[in-house]
This record gives sequence, C-alpha cells and structure tokens, in this order.
Amino acid sequence: MTLAWLTIFGVSLTVLAAGTSLGMLLFPERWGRLEGWAYGGLRRPWPVWGLAALLLALWGLGMADFALRPDTGRTWAGWALVAGVPALWAVKSAALVFNPKGRAVVSGICDPRVWRRIGLARLPIALGLAALVWFA
Repeated sequence: MTLAWLTIFGVSLTVLAAGTSLGMLLFPERWGRLEGWAYGGLRRPWPVWGLAALLLALWGLGMADFALRPDTGRTWAGWALVAGVPALWAVKSAALVFNPKGRAVVSGICDPRVWRRIGLARLPIALGLAALVWFA
C-alpha cells in the first residue's frame, strides 16, 4: 500500500489556507497579534520555521509521489500542486518572508476590518486548493 503523499500535501495546504482565513475572519485582533509575533521581529520564531519545514517535507514527498506515477496518472492538477504552488510560495517568500518591508506591512496591520477583508480574499485559495486535490 502506498501513501498518496501528493494528496496529503494538498489536503494539508487546504486545511491551512482555510484555517488561516477563518482565523482572520473570526478572530482578527488575535490574528493581528499572531502575525506581529511571526513577522514583526528580525528573526522568525522557531514554530514558524518548523511549520515551513513540515510543509517543505510534505511537498518533497508529494513531488516524489507525483514523479513516480505513470504518465497517465499525472494530471494538470497534480502539476499545479507540485510546480505551481511552490512557484507562488517563492513569490510570497520574496515579497513577505524575506523582505523586511513586506514583513513590516503585514505585522503593522492592526485594524480588524482589514484582517477580515484579507480573510475573505483568501477563502477562494482554500477552495482552489481543494479543487486541485480533488482532480490530482
């Protein structure tokens, strides 16, 4: 029996995207403090790096799972999860995680209405990821 690592990776991303969006919608003040903690300092706290390492490990396992599939098992959705999502991660990382100006903007958001708008804007990402997992 083989584990469907690509599915595990996609479901993990979907749950994370939905959870963060709901956190922004339901608890915007707490979310602002969490973002300030995660991005406000010069260095990222170890749980942030731990979550990043876990996601990268799941991505690596998902990529290996996808690469070992026969050609007929490689769908456009699988390609999007294996190649498209990491490309978007790279853009986000360059703009936010590794950019002091981007971190300052995000950690400086203190208006709950802004967090709610961001949470609403991010919900389609969770739906899109769910669709990719379904079709992968």
